[in-house]
Amino acid sequence: MARYKTDMKQELKERLRFEKLLTDISARFINLPAKQIDGAIENAQRSICECLGVDLSSLWQWTNAIPRILTLTHLHGPPPPMGPVRPDEIDAQEAFPWICSKMLNGETLVISTEKLPPEAKQDQVSRRGLWS
Repeated sequence: MARYKTDMKQELKERLRFEKLLTDISARFINLPAKQIDGAIENAQRSICECLGVDLSSLWQWTNAIPRILTLTHLHGPPPPMGPVRPDEIDAQEAFPWICSKMLNGETLVISTEKLPPEAKQDQVSRRGLWS
């Protein structure tokens, strides 16, 4: 029981730290001049990666003009050759058919790309090809 309380306290402490980070990040964007937004997004990605202990954060833009094409707009991670080469565009339906179908159906996805379901095999192959 004591271990459970310790684990819960640690989990709550980590959650509070992350929620504070999100609040701080949100506050940085208030009245931010347009020319500073890209830098602020990249700083936010770095802060979130550090807080969560992950190496990579990517932000993709989906456009209605060409609905299948994703354009990488922001990337935080180690530079090549240790990190990924930055792709220009990706055909989302081809590379990530499972994720793309969920998005087109309006579903909210909260997933770890390390733990995709079996029906997302192509998505996993594409992810490894991009970020390996």
